[in-house]
Amino acid sequence: ASSLAAGCGARVAAYVRLMPPKQLQVQQQQQNPQVLPAKEANLFKTALKFYNGKKYKKGLRSVDQILVKFPKHAETLGIKALVLNSLDRMEEAHVAAREGIKSDVRSFVCWHALGVLHRTEHNYPEASKCFRTALRFDERNDRILRDLNLLQVMMRDYTGYIDTRRKFLEQRPSLRANWIGLITAYHLSGNNQVALKTILTYEDSIQPVAEPEFEHGELLLYKNLIIEQMGDMSAAIEDLNKCERLVIDKTQHQEIMGRLTHQAGRFEYAEKIWRDLIFKNSEHYAYHQALILTRSRIPYGQGLPDLKLPATPYDRKASLPHLNDDQVATLESVYDDLAGAYPRSNLVKRVPLTFTRGESFKRRLLAYIVPYLRKGIPSLFGDLKALYTDKDKVAAIEEVALACETSLRTNRSLPLKQDKEGEQESPSSMLWTLFFLAQHYDRLEQHDKAFKYLEEALNHTPTVIELHMFKARIYKHAGNLALAAEAFDSARKMDFADRYLNTKTTLYLLRADKPTEADRMIGLFTKEGENPVIYLAEMQACRYELEKAESFYRTGQYGLALKMLKAIDKHFVDIRDDETDFHGYCLRRGALRAYYRMVEFEDDLFSQPYYVRMAKGFVRTYLALHTKPAAPKAAEIDEYAGMSEIERKKAISKKKREDARKQVPEPKAKGKGPKGKQLPEAKPDPDPFGEALATIPDTLKEASKYITTLKLSVPKDVEVHILACDLYARRQKYLLVLNSLRKLAKFVSSDPAAYRAQMFSLHTLHKVLEAGGVTHPEVRQVIESEIRDICGGKTLAQMHEAHMAQGPLTPHLRTVGAEVSVLLDPSCAPAQGAGLVDMVATANTYKDCVSAYGLLQHTIANPATTDAFQKACHKKFPQATLFAPPQASSSETR
Repeated sequence: ASSLAAGCGARVAAYVRLMPPKQLQVQQQQQNPQVLPAKEANLFKTALKFYNGKKYKKGLRSVDQILVKFPKHAETLGIKALVLNSLDRMEEAHVAAREGIKSDVRSFVCWHALGVLHRTEHNYPEASKCFRTALRFDERNDRILRDLNLLQVMMRDYTGYIDTRRKFLEQRPSLRANWIGLITAYHLSGNNQVALKTILTYEDSIQPVAEPEFEHGELLLYKNLIIEQMGDMSAAIEDLNKCERLVIDKTQHQEIMGRLTHQAGRFEYAEKIWRDLIFKNSEHYAYHQALILTRSRIPYGQGLPDLKLPATPYDRKASLPHLNDDQVATLESVYDDLAGAYPRSNLVKRVPLTFTRGESFKRRLLAYIVPYLRKGIPSLFGDLKALYTDKDKVAAIEEVALACETSLRTNRSLPLKQDKEGEQESPSSMLWTLFFLAQHYDRLEQHDKAFKYLEEALNHTPTVIELHMFKARIYKHAGNLALAAEAFDSARKMDFADRYLNTKTTLYLLRADKPTEADRMIGLFTKEGENPVIYLAEMQACRYELEKAESFYRTGQYGLALKMLKAIDKHFVDIRDDETDFHGYCLRRGALRAYYRMVEFEDDLFSQPYYVRMAKGFVRTYLALHTKPAAPKAAEIDEYAGMSEIERKKAISKKKREDARKQVPEPKAKGKGPKGKQLPEAKPDPDPFGEALATIPDTLKEASKYITTLKLSVPKDVEVHILACDLYARRQKYLLVLNSLRKLAKFVSSDPAAYRAQMFSLHTLHKVLEAGGVTHPEVRQVIESEIRDICGGKTLAQMHEAHMAQGPLTPHLRTVGAEVSVLLDPSCAPAQGAGLVDMVATANTYKDCVSAYGLLQHTIANPATTDAFQKACHKKFPQATLFAPPQASSSETR
């Protein structure tokens, strides 16, 4: 049988050799439809060149020419899917990729193309499945391995990431990047011991390095970081000493050594290192923080945040741990010596103000501020603002500043004057002293005194821009945002070329709820000929978009608010996607510690202040829309009258999308680019007022997405759990309400807003149980058990009485107490309203009365009481426009 088969095979081969080439190609195509003839194969190569050269339209024409004759050729369909993906024609791309898989389920090109499509749509789990399937049919394809490797680290699938990195190393063990990739994979997964072992294996496999090199030095410092994270400080110090000769950045080497020796408890050696670093740069605040801790023999990690790599930036807000008298005396002696060694260093004079007390503090403060007042440094108050957390220091600052004012008024000289006797100060010294006092009293919420000193300073020198800027700030703190915007605009007009003034004026206009004027103002400094809103969106100006969204929210324009918030959300999605560019780059460049910090930053991306503020804005806006849904137009009401609410909203949204497609014209040429080229005009926005966002069927479900992210990203944020209680109660997710109440429990005693959320949520749960709203017996049992645990066997009225008797009755707590009392017993509303009127006398700022005013207007709803409260607030806070009588003119408000 074998000999017969061999003979048949020989005859077939001979027949094939004698067959004409064209006939051979036809027969091969019939036997295997995935084999292209020579002409189409060349056309396929051309299409690949066009795709790699980003000439997508030409590439699409090439693949279409092939598919006319061979519509089931899988690899051509896969390339077509990639080309359509690059042309942003996603639906057609998915169809092409799936058709290719149907034609040849073993085609790695089609599976790879489908994975790329899913990756473009941020569907990373499905993309990973497709890449894994493609590797089953082509295990050694570097391109697919790289894409899968990138996707795994993006998904933080470190187990799969390690396997993929190991495959790279097995294929090319001589390539340094493959070793580095596996080392970082182990480190990111938390397997520090294996990461260290891999580094040592790599070091043994290369030639010893004789001269310092950046990449090798970075690897050594990265190895030292891994040893430090393993907790063996002695080994880390020993390793750092060994690699000192090969590290180029000696300053960073010293910073690491200072931190390690501090953690190891070797205070004297650490103190010497930080002194050496201060000698190099006496204006680096982190060095002074570390010197204070090591000289005071305070263990690492107590009081100040860790000094990471590179050392923490200049941060005067960080407070020192409590120091005893002996430690303070020692530090005073240290800084007296440093002042003699570095007489020109401002920071050496500033740092002692953070730990000194009493007369020593006053003496040092006077010596510090007098040169600033004499030279006219406007940022003096901003420099000292961090000290205002200590009441004794606030009183000392006021005493010293008033002493300077008195000395200038009587002798026309500042204290500690070292000039010739009889020589007087420059008149500008009085100006900056008045300015400092105005800022001081504004910080203390004493706006009348602040205005008095500011007006005197303006009369002294009316052309100083900083005075007009600060006038706007006082108006803002006093509650008159309209006059604040007007005052800042006056400052801006004094220097039209100042971008900072223009930007701050824009922000003040947005806070005064004047978005149209703000757009015009910010447009003065944006790119000429472009819409400023579109330009700022491209520049990812989150602060402008946040302020604008909050302005729209305050004025009830929820669609526009959601549109601005959605733009910010897109910025963070883009930032997350941009992470892909750095994984390969950092490993190639050898910047391993920077790469590690980048991954840490991306892991904490959704805890960034702008994102947290944006996500909270989404939740508030959707809650407001749930309370008062966006009303459709009259024509739409008639057209969809027979539909349910959900069906009607879906139909409206669909009709708007269809109308938008019909109305979008072809892009027209507009303006000229930098090289004289015509620029295309941007397509009009299909939803300019955010109506589609405001009319989604289930606003609460959409809000839940952001709450879930916030609870994971910022679990210690009180406001997140307060919003979660409200949201889950509306969604009737009562177990989730209890979960949020558990998180709020530790904040209730100190935060009136948390206490209010707790009481309102418990009251809601009580009502639901009484009405039989929970039918499942086990769920009902859990809710009742949790409520008993939270209440401690007390009724809500008893809990409220005990809570109000615990702490000092601040205006905020009194307002919350009145609101909870009315909730539990509506008949007490008149008495609670009268109590709020009396509360005005104890309020420190107008903000203390804002929530109480809203409570009187909407809950207690007693016109006489509300009017009395408004008059009392207007008398105490005349600048606050919220409490101004309706007939008050702008001049009276002034």
